[in-house]
Amino acid sequence: MKIALVNTVNLEENGISTFILNNSYLFSKWGEDVAIIAPNKVKKAFKKRIISKGIRLIELPMRDNSPQIYFWKLIKVLKKEKYDIVHVNGNSTTMSIELLAAWFAGIKVRIAHSHNTTADHTKINKLLRPIFNLTVNGRVACNIAAGKWLFHQKKFLVIRNGINLSHFHFDESLRENYRKTLKLNKDDILLGNVGRFNRQKNQVVLLDLIKQLGDNYYLVLVGSGVNFEKIKKRVDSDVFLRKHIFFTGAVSDTSGWLNAMDLFLLPSLYEGQPYTLIEATASGLDAVVSNIISSENDLVSNISFERLDSPKDWVQKIKIPIANNRELRSNSYCQKLKKKGYDTTENAKMLLKYYKKKISLYK
Repeated sequence: MKIALVNTVNLEENGISTFILNNSYLFSKWGEDVAIIAPNKVKKAFKKRIISKGIRLIELPMRDNSPQIYFWKLIKVLKKEKYDIVHVNGNSTTMSIELLAAWFAGIKVRIAHSHNTTADHTKINKLLRPIFNLTVNGRVACNIAAGKWLFHQKKFLVIRNGINLSHFHFDESLRENYRKTLKLNKDDILLGNVGRFNRQKNQVVLLDLIKQLGDNYYLVLVGSGVNFEKIKKRVDSDVFLRKHIFFTGAVSDTSGWLNAMDLFLLPSLYEGQPYTLIEATASGLDAVVSNIISSENDLVSNISFERLDSPKDWVQKIKIPIANNRELRSNSYCQKLKKKGYDTTENAKMLLKYYKKKISLYK
């Protein structure tokens, strides 16, 4: 089977890219012919990881700046390669660009995969709806909320954002090593957030929260993005924040930092099914998150949902004493996640089965 996994956001450290990489690695391992199509110039280290797995990477870095050129180049690539499946990953009907290109290229199976519950450009999303409905013939979502948001009443398949559960299982030695790099004492409480620094992830509210907590509370922000310098500048200009907030920059593996944390915070303005929350859960962390996020994400009853306009409620939840049984929690949470379908290998098998079903329908 010849498969093209198309990313409509930059191929870098983010949730959609994680889904694409996890599945492409497994598909390639199982003998499928897989290519990843990225709308950006991929960083060297990231590119090396992909190519080392025997996966072809096609870079078309003009989607945002020159969508017409991108569209025609994509048609040319798809026509030449003659894929059995074009699986487009994104957040809205702007995936119509890729779906229409696949349609013009004669690709029989054109799948749209919803990874979120809203879009930045709502007017464009409405405008492209007719083209989207015409060109899509396979519908996948990370959860029910994301599926209903994009596909409305149409049927769709839920493929959970599976992870390698054993990789994210709690490790005491990793915890000690990472906390040592931050020079934290045993009684210090480390709060954490993992994600791109942008409007959606809303890390800026955490700067005000940390000031309302005790002197033994610290915050580590893992990731990078367009708002990174702006937030770091604000932290650097404040004596208290400078002492209590740590930045890691972009990292290829978050497991060590998750082990170091005592509580996970996610103040996002919107989310589909964030990988970071699943990874945090596997490591035995409880979480306090924005109540805008779907309650579907509370997979093992370890999440408190709070209003973004009520920082007092966040502070109250954060200050609840944290149980000292992390290893047991991680064991329990990983078992529950596996039962609920969050193992990446099982999910990849389910997706391949769906591909084969679609090929048989449209051949």
